[in-house]
Amino acid sequence: MLSIWLPLVLTSSALIFGAIPSHVPTTSSAARMVAVQEFDAFLQDWKNGQTLANLRHPLFDLTEVSAVSGMMEIIRFSGEAHGQAGEITLSFYTLEGDQVFSPPGSVSVARVDEKRREFQVTGAIPRVLRGRTGVVQVTFTGEKRASYLLKVRF
Repeated sequence: MLSIWLPLVLTSSALIFGAIPSHVPTTSSAARMVAVQEFDAFLQDWKNGQTLANLRHPLFDLTEVSAVSGMMEIIRFSGEAHGQAGEITLSFYTLEGDQVFSPPGSVSVARVDEKRREFQVTGAIPRVLRGRTGVVQVTFTGEKRASYLLKVRF
């Protein structure tokens, strides 16, 4: 799965940081990629709480991951948005890139704006991923969009 997203990450980073010359024509899909930036990390011992010091983005930061108190089947991400209005959600994927269904109500949505910057999003870990390694995508969606892809040992 990460191999599927790696070209997107490299392309969007190249577009954002000017690695592709300005005279190269871009398609509308390439222009949309500029608004999406994805980051990778591998979380193994997150259940007792783990600081995420390196997950910083101009739209939002992830600062901590932990299990919901007393429940090892729910993962919680805490962070801070930087003032733009939007929603922060999470999705689960297998390592092969297949999205894993999350029943309604099993994943929270955080709404952020200029006044509400701190957030927490939680998700019940799907049964198919328990005891395995999978991927969590934490996404900010607003006028712009950004995602963190986190490889997690559940």
